Amino acid sequence: MSARRRALLGGAAVLLLSACAAPGPAALPEARAEGPLPEPGEGQLWRLDPARSLLQVLAFRQGALAGLGHNHVLTAPRLQGWLQLPAQAQNPLQLNAAQLARSRFALALRLDELQLDEPAQRARLGPGFASVPGAEAIAATRANLLGESMLEAARFPWLRVQSVELLGEGATVLAEIELDWHGRQQRWRLPLALSLEPSSGPGGQVLRVQGQMALRLTDFGIRPLSLLGGMLAVQDGIGVNLDLALRPR
Repeated sequence: MSARRRALLGGAAVLLLSACAAPGPAALPEARAEGPLPEPGEGQLWRLDPARSLLQVLAFRQGALAGLGHNHVLTAPRLQGWLQLPAQAQNPLQLNAAQLARSRFALALRLDELQLDEPAQRARLGPGFASVPGAEAIAATRANLLGESMLEAARFPWLRVQSVELLGEGATVLAEIELDWHGRQQRWRLPLALSLEPSSGPGGQVLRVQGQMALRLTDFGIRPLSLLGGMLAVQDGIGVNLDLALRPR
């Protein structure tokens, strides 16, 4: 394909993205105190520190014209969450099976607060994210991803995760979780790795929880964005990276 034809097709893709886009993202509103999290039960409580936590959602391109598009990364700047452990637990890395069975956690984020394709986030993800979308393309893509044609963030503003069962022992945990998204609830198994870090903040230490999972948009009734008859589209499968920091309360 000639360079001129590639440029024309690339311009057409951007125009198609922009044509049904809402206005670009406005400044984030003030943090909401109420949130959608359930109240934790009795026991030892660890609260999520959003400034030291990272949740990435990875969306991948596909189609005959995939080279004209980009892979995308969304991040949640105001992730909310807590972890509740039994009151007698001395060390979160030394929980036995019975203590884990009495533990639970919850996470939540607002879709309209998601940030798209921050340069620092793309840089840490390697060659598949090496391309640099322009500011206009990012705004149009974000509007389309969150709009009525895909995630419907105005209708379904929250994504929630709650643990159903925690299995394992010590620093290796297998969590069965319920994910509430886009008006549907689905259950997954999520392997988690736990570690403790010293900190000068409240509590004197940070519990870090890390994990990865793969989801399919269609499992939640979400139709992946598709342009030019599927020649440029978003894959059904998305990736989620968790790197959470929690402090004792």
